[in-house]
Amino acid sequence: MTAAQVRPLSEELQKAAIDLLGEVPSRIPDDLAQLKQWIAQQPHLKANTDDQFLLAFLRGCKYSLEKTKSKIDKFFTLKSKFPEMFNVTDVKDPRFREILKLGMFMYLPEPLNGNGPRICIMRSSLYPPEKYTMEEVMAVSHAMQEIALLEDDYANIHGIIFIGDFGKATMAHMFQWTPSLMKKATVFSEEAIPLRPKASHFINTPSGFEPIFNMVKPMLSAKQQSRLFVHGNKLDSLTKEIPLKYLPKEYGGENSSVDEMMQEWEKKMDQYAEYFKKNAEYGTDEKLRPGKAIDFNSMFGIEGSFRKLDVD
Repeated sequence: MTAAQVRPLSEELQKAAIDLLGEVPSRIPDDLAQLKQWIAQQPHLKANTDDQFLLAFLRGCKYSLEKTKSKIDKFFTLKSKFPEMFNVTDVKDPRFREILKLGMFMYLPEPLNGNGPRICIMRSSLYPPEKYTMEEVMAVSHAMQEIALLEDDYANIHGIIFIGDFGKATMAHMFQWTPSLMKKATVFSEEAIPLRPKASHFINTPSGFEPIFNMVKPMLSAKQQSRLFVHGNKLDSLTKEIPLKYLPKEYGGENSSVDEMMQEWEKKMDQYAEYFKKNAEYGTDEKLRPGKAIDFNSMFGIEGSFRKLDVD
């Protein structure tokens, strides 16, 4: 069996992968070989088969091969069906860079407690809604998420804690969150991306937040619903869960600053430009899918109506 082309983990992270995910390091080459064989047998699926990429899916599914196959299929299916949100191919596009520089999404350099989940702050209301669509904003978020999937061992093994800061949200921002768009985002998050959300905290929530929150919540699995926390304007309520030192300087913490992080992400996007170009080669063709093609209209509904999907 050929050795897997994957990054070695620190001793601490390797122990966590074994304890939390059931990882058996000696079995990784065989698991990857099985996945590649399955992908090669799917006439409708053209997927990235790099070892590190596939390993992220195995870890995100705690080494259940069936769940991993399902997640890979959904990942590329949703990229093909909704490329404007999920399938970035040009990270040098000027509009993409303008949105990135607004600093709406930040993966903080120090994980929680120094060796736990990655912390991601989403300030997704910092953009002018008359200039950009929510799909364009989400595309930047998903490109960053894909980079985390490829290179962030803390995120892959311990998961991600999200903090949503709605301090600058207006009704114009809220109106861009259509039910159809929310459904796409929640399905991609739960069924396609292998990064496990450990908790979602919402701060500085405006008066229009509650109806949207109440609309999104039923779309999530019971497990994810139990991991949602609304703190209103009380930062001290948040810091009971996430000590202040693990927040950025702008929030009174010690975990880097928005400017420093955005400079890093500008460099990262340059480094990954060729990787994202290759995304154009991957995807699914529903006409070639064995068995029944996916009925996207019944899954996501005509604009404004949708059905709840069965989610693990």
